[in-house]
Parts: sequence; structure tokens; C-alpha cells
Amino acid sequence: MKKGICALIIVCLFMGLTPGVKYSVSAANAKEILRIGFNEFPKSLDPAIHADTGAGTILEGLFEGLVRLDKSGKAVPGMAKSWTVSGDGMTYTFTLRSDARWSNKDRVQAVDFEYAWKRALDPETGSTFAADMFMIAGAEDYNKSRLMDVSKVGVKALSKTVLQVTLKEKTTYFLQALAEKIYLPVNAAVAKANANWATSAKSIVTNGPFTLKSWDSRKISLVRNPSYYAAKEIRFAEVQLLRPKLGATNATAAYIKKETDWVGGHVQLDYASMTPDIAGLVISMPTAGTYFYQFNLNERPFTNVKIRRALSMAIDREALIYGSPAFGFVPPAVRSGNLNYRTAVPDTSLFSKDITLAKQLLQEGLKEEGYAELPGFTVIVNDGDVHSQIAMSVISDWHKYLGIEASLKVQAWQELLNNRYSGNFTVARAGWTADYNDPAAMLEFLTASSPDNDTSWNNKQYDSYVRKGKQSADSKERIQLYAQAERLLMNQMGVIPLYYYEADVLHHPDLQNVYLRYDGIVCFTRGYWQ
Repeated sequence: MKKGICALIIVCLFMGLTPGVKYSVSAANAKEILRIGFNEFPKSLDPAIHADTGAGTILEGLFEGLVRLDKSGKAVPGMAKSWTVSGDGMTYTFTLRSDARWSNKDRVQAVDFEYAWKRALDPETGSTFAADMFMIAGAEDYNKSRLMDVSKVGVKALSKTVLQVTLKEKTTYFLQALAEKIYLPVNAAVAKANANWATSAKSIVTNGPFTLKSWDSRKISLVRNPSYYAAKEIRFAEVQLLRPKLGATNATAAYIKKETDWVGGHVQLDYASMTPDIAGLVISMPTAGTYFYQFNLNERPFTNVKIRRALSMAIDREALIYGSPAFGFVPPAVRSGNLNYRTAVPDTSLFSKDITLAKQLLQEGLKEEGYAELPGFTVIVNDGDVHSQIAMSVISDWHKYLGIEASLKVQAWQELLNNRYSGNFTVARAGWTADYNDPAAMLEFLTASSPDNDTSWNNKQYDSYVRKGKQSADSKERIQLYAQAERLLMNQMGVIPLYYYEADVLHHPDLQNVYLRYDGIVCFTRGYWQ
């Protein structure tokens, strides 16, 4: 919504108003309370079946895994105080903190992790995130009922404080993946005794920096956990997750009424309810996703790489108004080792808007394919104003700069998916978001072995780069390998990247160290009031 926000700021300045709101220290922040706006609450806080970033935000405060992500996105010790890795890079041995406790005072044990992970992989649990654990030996076979003996899955508690994990192959981003919610522990005794343990404040047992004080239809209250091993780092006494009060239509309206201190990320902002001074405070934060178009590479003349490159180079991405312009596939929110990947590998080095070159490539490609001009074709998108607006902008650019005639067809989401998977399209809208904070989470999607790759593009050399990057322990070498893979992808224009996802946020200016994770989860555990 960048263009709409900018327009509101311009109006604000024209009227002689200052973009901003005068804030005073509220009763909430005087008591070290943070209030986060929600539109809907999850029905369960079970880490194995959490459904969205809203649930993920709550789990961020209530649970902690073997590792957690620091503000830079790097995996740092959590429940595990240390770990070792075998010489072949396939076996990780974690030593848990001896002072880690559940909210019911039970000791957090290695068996709680073993139980939680195998429970998440159990096909009867129905976790939609189970595939994120398939790097563990035997995990995929067990989840798909090809392996019936769960003891053969590569997760084993060797003692109360030692957990051993065996991977099916060397995977250097495994520690990053461990920060995902699917890897959170569950108190085994509690979960076995009560199938609905994660649906109420009375029965839930957690191990994170906050505990669940109350949970009703309008408010979820988390309070600081004095038993947390790093309790001194937790400065909010309470975090209130609030649905709008009667009379407030949504979380944005509640923020405007100063009933909350943060809204956005897991909640889409309502721009219609904003006045210019509020709109001037909106901050866009990058998240790890890329919006793109894909070709049917089995349909001439889109089999020709020059034609594909011409179409991509003729798009004015700045005019799309959503997200930030994308000239690569890996979004800026993704890190690699100690570096942000996009900082190390600027996407401007991959390709850029170039109308002159686009015209040249189009003519060369058409000549190679025996066409006098590019036949008209249709772009399919799913319903929703955003997708239609983007498509019309892209189609207009193609006509304006290349003289190409293309049309738009809007379909229901499931119809679009069916047509993509069956190859019944010429150009189709798509998107991909990272399941963990590493370039591999984006790049592996486009490998030939990926079950999610419906783009019809794959390349053996690309797959080789990605696989080598997955196994390299040298962070600089990994970045070079991923850069080679992405450069090959963009040279062949296997897909047309359009923009990187961003999430718009409104927050009180005195909030410190509260931010969005790469996946849109609101991180507040180490936050404080200035």
C-alpha cells in the first residue's frame, strides 16, 4: 500500500499537519504492559497445529525451542545451552539447560522434544508444517506412513538433558530451521493426559519467557515467567493480545483509539480507517516472501529464454505499489550465516528494467521461434483486487513498451492452483514464502525434487548449486553457491519476480526492540518501553 500511504502523507503536509501523533506515557507502559492488536484468536496454541502468524506471535512468548532467533535472525541457544555436530554433519547432540522449567514446575527434558517432534510428524496429528521436519532421518517416511516404527525416526532422548538428532543428509541450515514453531517442545505428560491441553489457560503448560494468565474471546494475557532461565532479559511485566472492543470494527481502528500499542504483521492494516497523521506513521517491514509470475514452459514461444527475459525486463516494478521491487527470488528478509543474503548479493546485479534490451531480446527470440510477432495470451490470477491491479499494470507495460497484447482472467484460488498444476495456463500468478530463515527455503522450492514446484522450470546445474550450498559449512561459500543458483534462475528467467513481500505496521514510538520476524511473527519477548 506504499502509494496510498504516500498520498495520505502528501495531503497531510499540504494541509500543514505534521505526520505523527502526540503520545503520552500511558497507564499501560507505565506498568510495563504491551498491548498488541488482533482481529481473531486461534482456537488452539498447540505448536504442532498452529495455523498462522497470529498463533505464531502468541507461541513466540509462551514457548521456546532448542534455539531461538535473535534480532538479526541468527539462531542462538534457547532451551539447549550447547550442542555438538558430528564430523559428517549429520548428527547433532544437544545439551539442555538444567534450570529449564515448564510453567507447572516440571523440568524441561529431552523426552519432551522427542515426544513433541514425533507427535507433529504423526500423520494422525495432521500438522500442515510436518514437511519442515523432513530433513530428519526417517521423518518423511513416518509422516507418509511408509515407516511404521517411530523409534527409527532420527530423534532420541539419550538422557534427561541430552537429545540426539540424526539427519538424512548434511544440512547446514538445520539450526536455523530449529527456530520454527513446529520444533517447539510439548510437556509429554500433560499432552498425553489431555488431548485438549492447548485450548485454555487452565490446562496449557508452557516453557517460554511468558506464561498464559488468561484467555477469553477478547483478550489473551501473557505475564512474565519468573522461572525462565533468562528472566532478567524480559522487561514487559505483561503482554495483552486484544481483539477490538465493541464499537471498534478492527484492530487498526482500536489502535487509532489508543487501545493498543502495536498493530500489523499478522493483521493487515485497514487503510480506510486512517487519518493522514496516522497514515504517516505506517512502517513497512520486509518479510520473507516473493510475488512472481510463472510461465508454462511447455508452450511455445515461451520456451524461448530471450522472450521470457524481454517480458521481465519491460515491467515497471516501482509502479506496482505493493512490497518492494524484486529483481531476484530471495527476499531481503532472509539471512545466510552471519549475513543478510540480499546485502551480500544485491539483486540489481542480476537484471534490471531495460526497455531497449527487452525490445532487442523479444525480436531475437521471435525470429528464433519463427514468429513475426508474439501471439496474444492470457495471464491468470486468483480473485482479489491486489492481483488484478498488479496484472493490469504488468499487461499495460507489455503493451506500452513491447506492443504485446495480453488479457487478464480472474479465477477462484483453487481453480488457479488446479490450472497451474495441470499446466492449463500460459502465464500465472504465484508466490512463495520461506519456512525458515535461510536462502535454501526459497531456492529449494524451484529444484526438480521439490513437490511444491509447479513452475515447469528446473535445471540440473541449479539443483547442484542448491544442494552444495545446503551442505557447505562455510558461510561465504554457501552465499556464493546460492548466488550462482539465483543468477542462473534469473538468466533463464524461469519465473518473473515482481515484488518482495512487506508487512505494514503501526506502533507506539516509545516501543523498543519489538519487531517482525522474517515470517511476520511479532517478536516482543526482549522488548521494552523507552
